[in-house]
Amino acid sequence: MKETSSGSKETTSDAKLFDVRFLYLSQADVVRAGLTMKMAVQAMEDALSLFSEGKTIMPYKTVLDLDEHKRGRINAMPAYVGGSYEVMGIKWIGGFPPNVDKGWPRATALLILNDSWNGFPLALMDSTLISAVRTGAVTGVGAKYLARPDSHSVAMIGAGVQARTQLEALATVLHQLETVRVYDPRLERAEAYALEMSAKLGLQVKAVGSAEEACRGADVIVTVTVADEPIVKEEWFKEGGFFAAVGSYREEEDELVLSADKVILDGIDHVLHRETPIVAQLVLSGRMKREQIYAEMGEIVLGRKPGRENAKERIFYSPIGMAVDDIVLAKQVYDLAKAKGVGQMLSLMGNPEGVVR
Repeated sequence: MKETSSGSKETTSDAKLFDVRFLYLSQADVVRAGLTMKMAVQAMEDALSLFSEGKTIMPYKTVLDLDEHKRGRINAMPAYVGGSYEVMGIKWIGGFPPNVDKGWPRATALLILNDSWNGFPLALMDSTLISAVRTGAVTGVGAKYLARPDSHSVAMIGAGVQARTQLEALATVLHQLETVRVYDPRLERAEAYALEMSAKLGLQVKAVGSAEEACRGADVIVTVTVADEPIVKEEWFKEGGFFAAVGSYREEEDELVLSADKVILDGIDHVLHRETPIVAQLVLSGRMKREQIYAEMGEIVLGRKPGRENAKERIFYSPIGMAVDDIVLAKQVYDLAKAKGVGQMLSLMGNPEGVVR
């Protein structure tokens, strides 16, 4: 009897016994495997580059909407990634805002990773942490190429889970950061965030009472909310600033986007298909032409287009978050977990002797 690369077992007789085994990773296992923000930023450079090189296959995300403003939604996000990864999979992620009021996580996610040659599952893993880290890391990649290298101040609009990985990613790539002003409509959340992130990153993080106080004079502005009305005004976006719009809907005035020197997305077609991001709304309404979108982030990482070209540019970056990001990072976590013996091997067929096929 021999074992295949996916852990399947076969006999050499005509009636072959066959089973498929896969690795199960809980969120604690993902942490034990060694997931770090530095690793995630590099993984996102890989993902964005491979996407722009055409070495991925990624259908539009499917949204099962139960009224995402009042109740919630769940998204199916499949992708194939080639290059050195050669893997495929799907993330199934739910976002339910009312959970927060109950003290529960707003988002939870599972990810299935598959062998791209035989289709067998390689792993089933928690993707809640992977999703949060990769979203922060995508902003980190943007900041690496689009923010001024001497950026020292950040405005963080929103103080939830995602705001934490956003700041961690910024601190990973911008080495002169010193101060952070965080605004959240719930002051106690902003204060808790300030205490936690000050201790974690060694930055001066301060909770403030308004979005304007947070944003005025900030070198970097990150919005990570579920707002669907503008929070940040155009006049608060300073010369030379970098703006990362990471929230779900519409967090800034139209003029802030229209007056930016460069508008950059992660996947143009995917942003426009989703329709809810502000850039998609501006294009669909005719207020902005598709040609005014300067580039996809992967084109900049690959060196096909320059990122920041001078200290005065105001750059607006709006990544929608793509399945290729999750698959690339999940593959790295899977490889680490296997190397370290982390996680639990499970049988798909459920019979240790295999099943006749």
